[in-house]
Amino acid sequence: MAQKKSRRTSKRNQKKQTSIITSLIILVLIVIFGGLGINGGFDGLFGSSGTYSIPSSIQIDDPSALSMHVINIGQGDCVLLSKDGKYALVDAGKSNQKNDIDSTSAITSYLNALGVKQLEFMLISHQDYDHIGSAKTVLSNYPTKVFYDNGFPHTSATYENLLTYIDEEHISYKIVFAGDSISSPWKGVTIDVLSPPKKYLTDDVNDNSIVVKVTYGTVSYLLTGDATTETENYILSAERDIDSDILKVGHHGSYSSSSTSFLKAVSPTVSVISVGDENSYGHPHKDALKRLNKYAKYLYRTDIDGTVVISSDGTSYSVKTEKNSPYNAAAEFVTGNEEAVYA
Repeated sequence: MAQKKSRRTSKRNQKKQTSIITSLIILVLIVIFGGLGINGGFDGLFGSSGTYSIPSSIQIDDPSALSMHVINIGQGDCVLLSKDGKYALVDAGKSNQKNDIDSTSAITSYLNALGVKQLEFMLISHQDYDHIGSAKTVLSNYPTKVFYDNGFPHTSATYENLLTYIDEEHISYKIVFAGDSISSPWKGVTIDVLSPPKKYLTDDVNDNSIVVKVTYGTVSYLLTGDATTETENYILSAERDIDSDILKVGHHGSYSSSSTSFLKAVSPTVSVISVGDENSYGHPHKDALKRLNKYAKYLYRTDIDGTVVISSDGTSYSVKTEKNSPYNAAAEFVTGNEEAVYA
């Protein structure tokens, strides 16, 4: 009996040794190749509060993949679109929360890590500070061809200074409304504006957020700014095709966004909430999370997952996160998977 026990112990030890060796090999491979992205190698460690590894820009094996990077800037929005070495930003906000991420540094560090030298365009969904607070700094560091806006009257010093800078630097300035199309810098990609209408919906800045649908092949992304149910109802009434694979959730997952009827029409597989950790607004709201959990298969949050990158070759798409992986809105837990691919 003692000999049998010894053999079983030996086998277990062999398995442990094999496991350790395999882990070491994997670790070495990660160190060697972990910093490779769409533009080749880079340091891979950056950030304003601690350091972290930049998520891979591309998992789908296609050099022309379209990627949407929901950059973790704390309580605010900044979405980078990239394809074929060309880049554009939708929003460039700055958090006003105490002890939050330095949003501006987070944006510029991310762009620098990717080797971004200029932007094809910047679009701000609306004029709130958490969507435009870093815009002037970004424009001053990355030459930008076109600046898109909704033209909504707003008198904050941040917004006025931004418009003054755009005028002084002779950056092309364009106002867009529902029914317009934004000139795409990428072959095969369309960018359609779904809201606001020329006659603004209300006198609320969030209600008049620019909502765009970005389509590449059969894959589509819906970016909603701080769209509210007022915005969503207008879009639904226009009977536009808003069915989308990926949804950038409106207004940081607030109670007044992501209505049942809107989510049914969008029917996203992947949803992403850009939100700051333990923010004073209580975002995302538990009821919004329940609705998202019901109508979106996978939900990511920047406060939990860090930066989230969704890449598409025009047929399928993959998701890569900085930290973890899909957040289950109902059960409120994070799974152990770090990436997922959808066709």
